[in-house]
Amino acid sequence: VGGRLVQLIEVGPAHTGGDAIVVVPDANTVYTGDILFIGGTPIVWAGPLSNWIAACDLMLGLDVDTVVPGHGPVTDAAGITAVRDYLAFVEHEAEARHSAGLDAFDAARDIAAAIGAHEDFSTLGEFGRIAVNVEAVYRHLDPAHRTPDRVEQFRRMTAIEAG
Repeated sequence: VGGRLVQLIEVGPAHTGGDAIVVVPDANTVYTGDILFIGGTPIVWAGPLSNWIAACDLMLGLDVDTVVPGHGPVTDAAGITAVRDYLAFVEHEAEARHSAGLDAFDAARDIAAAIGAHEDFSTLGEFGRIAVNVEAVYRHLDPAHRTPDRVEQFRRMTAIEAG
């Protein structure tokens, strides 16, 4: 673009089905779109979480100093790591609760309490999004899992945030 190399890298599905990042190598910059939510809770409409975690790992392997997220302030590798760590935590916790036979909404409420007590995640905004994120894990683990419609998912996010 204008004599400058710009790389588009597809990393989805993760947040949605068509996630991509934009790398500008000579500026040591990556534009992440909705792959990074800095200071807020990511929401996994599509998933699986493993794709999103892999996208974070890919970005961490890039030679970039400046990270422009889709949500929140400009950051660096620490911002990528924070999102990756949150997603890995959710994936692990949701998988354990799925294996134990918990309903997805019960699992989300349980994990929300763990997030609230977690030093690294307790300050994230929109923490009720855990309801949607757990649904993504459950769908990945069991393709027959029926995720509720969007209205119900928003109701569940609100219920979790209301306590």
